[in-house]
Amino acid sequence: MKTYYSHSTTHNGQRNGSKMLRHHVAGVGDKAKKAFFAGHTFPEAAAVAELVERICQLHDLGKYTPHFQHYLLDDGPFETELKQHAKFGAYALYNWYRSEGRDWLGLLACYLVVHHHKSLSDLSEFRQLVTATEGHADVFTRQLSSLQAELMMALADGGLDQVHPFLFFPDKKPFQRLISRYLGEDEAPQSPRWYFLLNYAFSLLTEADKLDASNTVPYVRQSLLTQSVENRLGKAHYQPETDLATLSQNELRGWVRGQVLQALDQPEIQQQRLFTLTAPTGIGKTLTALDFALRLRDQIQVSEGYLPQIIYGLPFINIIEQAIAEYEKTLGTRVLAHYQYADALEQLKDRRTPGGPEENAAYNQQRMLVDTWQGDVVITSFVQLLQTLIGNRNKLLLKFNHFAGSIIILDEVQTLQLGQLPLVGAAFYYLTKYLNARVLLMTATKPLTFQLAFKVLLKAEKELEPVVQELLPDYERVFATFQRTQLVSLLAQPLADEAAFIEDAFSVHWQPTQSGLLVCNLVRRSVQVYEAVQEYLLDQELDNPLYYLSTNVVPVSRMGIIHQIKADLRAGKKPLLVATQVVEAGVDLDFDMGFRDLGPIASLVQVAGRINRENDVSRALSPLYIVDFEDCEKIYDKITTQQSRRALEEFSANGQRPIPEPEYLALVSRYFEATAANTGFAESRAIFASMKALNYDNREDQKRPVSSFRIINDNGLARSVFIELDEKAKEVRVQFKRLLYKQITPAEFEPYKRDFNQRIVSVPGYLLKVQELEQAGESNRLCEGLYVVNHHELSEYYHPVTGFRRDAEPQNQHLAL
Repeated sequence: MKTYYSHSTTHNGQRNGSKMLRHHVAGVGDKAKKAFFAGHTFPEAAAVAELVERICQLHDLGKYTPHFQHYLLDDGPFETELKQHAKFGAYALYNWYRSEGRDWLGLLACYLVVHHHKSLSDLSEFRQLVTATEGHADVFTRQLSSLQAELMMALADGGLDQVHPFLFFPDKKPFQRLISRYLGEDEAPQSPRWYFLLNYAFSLLTEADKLDASNTVPYVRQSLLTQSVENRLGKAHYQPETDLATLSQNELRGWVRGQVLQALDQPEIQQQRLFTLTAPTGIGKTLTALDFALRLRDQIQVSEGYLPQIIYGLPFINIIEQAIAEYEKTLGTRVLAHYQYADALEQLKDRRTPGGPEENAAYNQQRMLVDTWQGDVVITSFVQLLQTLIGNRNKLLLKFNHFAGSIIILDEVQTLQLGQLPLVGAAFYYLTKYLNARVLLMTATKPLTFQLAFKVLLKAEKELEPVVQELLPDYERVFATFQRTQLVSLLAQPLADEAAFIEDAFSVHWQPTQSGLLVCNLVRRSVQVYEAVQEYLLDQELDNPLYYLSTNVVPVSRMGIIHQIKADLRAGKKPLLVATQVVEAGVDLDFDMGFRDLGPIASLVQVAGRINRENDVSRALSPLYIVDFEDCEKIYDKITTQQSRRALEEFSANGQRPIPEPEYLALVSRYFEATAANTGFAESRAIFASMKALNYDNREDQKRPVSSFRIINDNGLARSVFIELDEKAKEVRVQFKRLLYKQITPAEFEPYKRDFNQRIVSVPGYLLKVQELEQAGESNRLCEGLYVVNHHELSEYYHPVTGFRRDAEPQNQHLAL
């Protein structure tokens, strides 16, 4: 019998088959079957398992054609148009299902197989698949004709004899009528479940396909030590009637952890799917949530017979790295970390031949293990997690199936844009409904994520209001014990510029005996404030250390700055830090006082969390002064600005009284409720409508497709610039060039990758200095989309403290980078 191959390798210029096609198809099916989560709750239970089985069986059917085999092995003539392989099996799948009277499942199966090597597109555009004008019928007919002489032998090779009756081009009218019906053109209802079913099945197919193609062995989950957190922190002591005001900071952390763990003793805990953990900053939420997740994981293994994956999502790189260190120290093992800097390698085009040899098998297997979350515990970014949940990209959707049955922890959820909260809440709701996930949202400010999801989106879908369990029921008591800080409104006197800030705010309220944090909304403003404070310190002959921190500074410098400030504080010095919003979450610094430009109330509270963080009673009610550069609306929006101002004016009696920390919860609640009541949530509504319509990527008629969802939206203005900052930068730049010219493999570049990415800064394209780089030619370009500031040009483009120079930034541009 003839041997058919799915993949090949090249050795000494000779192309040879590296994997038999039937082995690959069987391997994909086996891996998808093992990854399949039997605990899903789609109404079409048996049909979902069958759908996954069939798309795995037929996804590569077109590889049996002589055109693909000749192309793969370079051993005969082939037509480029006829070597494509996805549509061939897709048509057969549609016909197969239609013969059984299950046309809709046939359409979905066809859609999934057509897209298995690319990102998901709009369902309405799928009509073109069966139109004569696109030439699809001719291609299929010619492919089938080329295979005719050995058709039965090929089908027998794959164990697919039953597919033979379905190898014909589909009838156009019923195919397109199905799409029209689903899109509501015949008033047929759409359902969010099809989005989740499609993404789940697509993920199982594409992950299994790539794992098998790269010969990567999927990870088998292991038990983790349930008492890992207890072994590190000690047993959590919880007594309901404890006077919390008598507890030390560490004792209070133990009490909070104890109350959270009490929830695991409730008989209905196994049925609960949505959780929140509301607690003040500095109370140990990270390890408390891990303790809860580990114990819940064990309970699920006993009651449901599987080990859930723990997926922990965070917004910022600096706190992701801190969380990785905390988790690994606690668990005593490596965790799978999946996040990126401005990864220049992602901007390089894949130069490998499709279906051809891998450049380095071990490297590709390692990347696959990371990209598909092969581990017990995954720590990742909001970008990776949420743009997988709400997205269309093939590379991201690989891991969508890992949400099934998982325990998902989302920390610092207040950093999400308010306009996105209903969409994110609804997506998590359906993830728990159909894929049996557990979701825990953690924050110090309790945004109304699930409440808004119900009000804005779920209610119209006739869904029941989500039942959300708060794991710290006594959070109000916990908040009430803290007298660490107070918000002091200076909004009655807007600041014209940084000189006014120094004269009317900084020089009046700061004393040289105090460490201080100064947070601005705009990078440009933060640089100007830094320079003004520096000049003030010189004029006053003060020796307080002065630091600067923002995304304008390369990542490799940011952690060094934080470590140096910590060292100064430990040494009894009184440093000052001028920063942007990068310090709002997870930065473990403890200042005496601070200033914060007007912003969302949750952001103000987060900055307050960097002041008197350790609850030093001698610094009780340390102030955070709220000033107004009139920049808030430039970064956020008009409603945010208005509602933040109104909430502060109300609680401070128009600036006549400070707002102490015990009132923060009420302040935040008032802000969220008022802001939500005045927000139309257009983005959430539009993208949710696209999810229901399976509009993954059609932007016509002002649509907001699924692909338009972004956690970080730079409006396409950001540019990546490599800063040749030091000797290490020179070294990694040389290695990157060698990678570009294929003198080394990606695996050989891997040891340099972190250092390379940590010297990249993302800056707005409208900056005059960026435009100079764009016009300078090859001397300032590393590759497409990545510019470089050469070492000898540092003084011209990069300030050693404030980062990329913005000396001539246009005043009317306000991108928050």
